[in-house]
Amino acid sequence: MEAVRRVLLLGEGNFSFAASLCGAAGTHVVATCYESEEEASGRGRAAESIRRLREGGAEVVFSVDCTKLKDYFLPEKRQFDCIYFNFPHCGRKAGVVKNRELLARFFHRGFLERNSNHPVRTVKDKLTADLSQAFPLQNIDYYLSLLHQGHLNGVCHSNVFWIILSPEETPSTEEMSDGLANAVLFSHVDFCRDTDKSGWLNVQEGCHISKQYYLRPSLLPYAQAIAQRGAFLPGTLHVLSGPVFRKCLITPYSMPVFHEMVFVCAVNRGTENSYIQMLVNNIKTSMHSLHQTVSSFKLNINLQEATSFETTELNDFAAFESQLSKIQYFICMEIDTSGSCEKGSCVGIIRTAHYELGSSKLVVVFASLNLDLLAMLICGISDWRMLWTSDRRFLSQFPRGELRLFKSFSLYPPSYVHDVSFWVPDGEQFDEVAFHTIARQVSGEMVLSIQLIDSFQQSETGRKSLCYRLTFQSCDKALSRQEVAEMQLLFRKEINQHLRVTLR
Repeated sequence: MEAVRRVLLLGEGNFSFAASLCGAAGTHVVATCYESEEEASGRGRAAESIRRLREGGAEVVFSVDCTKLKDYFLPEKRQFDCIYFNFPHCGRKAGVVKNRELLARFFHRGFLERNSNHPVRTVKDKLTADLSQAFPLQNIDYYLSLLHQGHLNGVCHSNVFWIILSPEETPSTEEMSDGLANAVLFSHVDFCRDTDKSGWLNVQEGCHISKQYYLRPSLLPYAQAIAQRGAFLPGTLHVLSGPVFRKCLITPYSMPVFHEMVFVCAVNRGTENSYIQMLVNNIKTSMHSLHQTVSSFKLNINLQEATSFETTELNDFAAFESQLSKIQYFICMEIDTSGSCEKGSCVGIIRTAHYELGSSKLVVVFASLNLDLLAMLICGISDWRMLWTSDRRFLSQFPRGELRLFKSFSLYPPSYVHDVSFWVPDGEQFDEVAFHTIARQVSGEMVLSIQLIDSFQQSETGRKSLCYRLTFQSCDKALSRQEVAEMQLLFRKEINQHLRVTLR
């Protein structure tokens, strides 16, 4: 049976294009427009086209804002094979500037793009400007591909987002080197599948995947490649930045995607410790100056040796970094609101490596910062999801890139609690990261927290039962009871299928 292609049409006028496409074999059309049904039907022949669409089995949705598409489709309905936006504009005589703004918001430009007033961009710009006053600095602004091929050594594969591509969709070597692999649709991301110990995907018998790809979990490989280049300039601070992707547990400060900033510099052996201290002092000065404009609470940034931390004390950012290579220091940050501080959140990593560049024996210092976590702690943002909201009320709090203490605009957001209990497959280790990742996928990041509330093991059979409590809550809109019920039903179905648990 031929697979049905889901096609989304945005900004339809009289729906004539949608009606002509509706008859195509193997195509399911979802046609939308900005106006209400009453307004749209008043256009010439629009009512007839809408009737034809509905009779042909198409979906017709009205009053759709193309910059907030996630508000109109449930998570399981958000995957489309093709999206058409014909003649995007804000209406007659809107002007070029407004039309460009519409497209920018439709494509949801990244935090780190020029002219962005996002607090993550502000933190990045401040760090770059201040460090350029203390060190010779070079921004690495060439394209860094989001997609990699092969497998990762030393990294737990359940923490990586793998990409499932059919042979005909596999990008060429030229496309990979040119960075065109960024165009891979997120509908190809396998949120649930794990790999075996050799790094190859576990697939059902009869399925064939010729090559495996994954979303980059770190910028460290790029930084290491820079250090090995012949054109690398010792003494110059090289800077890279961009989004990275990691599967993790659901908590307010654990991010499956965040913006990483990496600094690379080669120094003479024996001087690396003094250089690291100077670099961290400049980072501290920069962050202190930003925080002073936001809050009167005391900001503490400390450099701590990695050996002083137990594995259980590390946040998700630091725990994953420790898998990549040996860490010398953690950069920890905390806001002192009560006069006493415990160990703070790890916002940065420092590691070193020995290189021989020509006749010189050098030590290369790598410093990595989690820009999103820095912005959250400085601005008092308690939920990482807020950084990714399309709600204008968020960015309006940071005009012209000025950092301010964040004020929640959703004072009493409704929350819903659902429990799920199940038997774990016999003889298998339960993958809690995969469990949380499926919850992210089916809810569209609407799960606020997941708690293990009961664990039971039968003495006679050894079978193990787990019970988890899921709290559903959006960071920027009111969820309905019906929406959450559908998410919970889909979640139960997915964990049964992908984790092979037996629901109770």
